[in-house]
Amino acid sequence: MSDKVAALLGLEQQLRKASDLAQLFYTLVNQTGQCVPYVQSVLAQGSALDALSVVAASDVPTVDFTAPYIVWVERVIKYQVGSGLAAQQAILTADDLPDNVADDWRAFGLPPFLLWQPLPVEAREGSIAGVHLLFNDRRWSEAELGISQHLAASAGHALFALRQQNPWQGWRPRWRNRRRNWIILAMLAALMFWPVRVSVLAPAQIIAREPWVATAPLDGAVDRVMVEPNQAVAEGEVLANLQTSDLASAAELADQALLLAEAELKTVQQSGFLDPRQKSRLAELETTVRMREIEREYAHQRLQRASIRAAVPGVVVLDDPAAWSGRPVQTGERILLVADPQRVEIEIRLPVKDAIALEEQAAVRLFLDRAPLQPLSGQLRHAAYEPSEDSGQQMFYRLVASLDASAEPLPRLGMRGTAKVYGERVTLFFYLFRRPITAARQWMGW
Repeated sequence: MSDKVAALLGLEQQLRKASDLAQLFYTLVNQTGQCVPYVQSVLAQGSALDALSVVAASDVPTVDFTAPYIVWVERVIKYQVGSGLAAQQAILTADDLPDNVADDWRAFGLPPFLLWQPLPVEAREGSIAGVHLLFNDRRWSEAELGISQHLAASAGHALFALRQQNPWQGWRPRWRNRRRNWIILAMLAALMFWPVRVSVLAPAQIIAREPWVATAPLDGAVDRVMVEPNQAVAEGEVLANLQTSDLASAAELADQALLLAEAELKTVQQSGFLDPRQKSRLAELETTVRMREIEREYAHQRLQRASIRAAVPGVVVLDDPAAWSGRPVQTGERILLVADPQRVEIEIRLPVKDAIALEEQAAVRLFLDRAPLQPLSGQLRHAAYEPSEDSGQQMFYRLVASLDASAEPLPRLGMRGTAKVYGERVTLFFYLFRRPITAARQWMGW
């Protein structure tokens, strides 16, 4: 038995063992590479071709529907469904898509080939249960395309079977007293108007407040970082040195040029007693000497500035000192931070999908990973107006909160945890069903 056949049989066995849709999605987007090569994969499913939506992507635990990459994939799906060829296997390139979609493909730096693989359900006359999109750096061979179609049929059947499961099957409410039922429903309806304070959870980190930034004083390359992360430094202590070979040569040349200009001036001054014509050059040579002195002073100042010194006492905030050795830097480029460990605050990264209306000085509670049972209190100090994007293409709002003065002991810089940010007061109904309402609005386009 060949390795490909063994891998295909093993993957089909994993599909049959999937106990729920989440496990099935994970297997399809992360394990299909055993049989069909790809770099990235995305899975979309729906009750019909015109209702497909992305449900899973390779190498990420959850799908952020606001991420630019996911939004672009859904545009590709919409275009392919509109073309009338969505039910057929196809290999797409950027040239097969509209210009605006193709430009985004190139901007994301995705592999040049896309395999559009429908997931048919043979038990329902070949209806399409979903689509598996595979990105790769090369075209697939005919054998690989055949394996993909065979695997798609198995995946489509597994997807159809798991959809039919009803976790509430057999459950029936058996209330006998109608009056009691109406009273309970009325109490639940009244309870839905109970005012509560909405809140969200988001990852957080302890950062320095107003740290001193050590920047490159001039263009060059870092020779060595002289300090270690979290090291305490005093004012004036050397933090890093730039390479000084060129600067030292320039200072030496400036010294020699000054000596040469001074010698020439002295020679003319002495010969002026015997040759009055030489006195006319004195003013010019004196100016030259002053220029050489300025150039020498400037060259030595640059040489002295090659040593970056701490302007304030504190602790060093730095990732890896060895990574800076030999790295070229430009004037003003940040190298490290010097922070006061007694002045810290909370940085919160609030995902866009969890964003709520935040009031000024909103209450914040921080649960550190090392002390989850000892939360710290604080107040919201700053909230970004526009979202940012992290390395995983997840969109988030950056929030900064100050710690209460009563927080003792102060957490150490770099400690991580989870922050709970409190918003405005809303009804219990909105608090419980905020996420379903948001999902419904996105789906229905309100």
